[in-house]
Amino acid sequence: MSASAAKPLFGRRAAGPRVYLTGFMGCGKTTLGRRLAERRRMPFVDLDAAFESLSGRTVRETFETYGEPWFREREAELLRGTADLPGAVVALGGGTFVFPENASFVKRHGASVYLDVPFEVIAARLGEKALDRPLFRSVEEARALYEARLPSYRMADHTVTLSGEDTVDAAVDRIERVLL
Repeated sequence: MSASAAKPLFGRRAAGPRVYLTGFMGCGKTTLGRRLAERRRMPFVDLDAAFESLSGRTVRETFETYGEPWFREREAELLRGTADLPGAVVALGGGTFVFPENASFVKRHGASVYLDVPFEVIAARLGEKALDRPLFRSVEEARALYEARLPSYRMADHTVTLSGEDTVDAAVDRIERVLL
């Protein structure tokens, strides 16, 4: 899958800077990203959903069949495809921003926003769905992964701390304020 193959999937073009949402699985990147994109009248791209649509397989199946390194290469190709969008809101996969080359790309091509949600809130949100996540085999492993990724997430241009009690609109208001 090449970056050029991803272009048609990303849809209409809009003016304005790209916004890349980063954070751990279950922090709200997709939900908040969709609403932010609606407000800004920009396309919304969820990298994991784009991968699944283009490849015809889930991220979990891909991890199991080809391994994480193979998936990360495809994910980076999709990320690079977002450079052709004059404006978009992009929900990164939970591990995307951890790789220095991806973080560097994001910083060159838009504003990054880390959605800082406490691990306990994330674990409660994921519940039984967590078993569908390729790197969420147990709460203990997920917590260790969350803590290992924190230093990378904290390198984002902006941080929006969310308690889990915020409504979608209130959380998006906070994202928009940091982007001003």
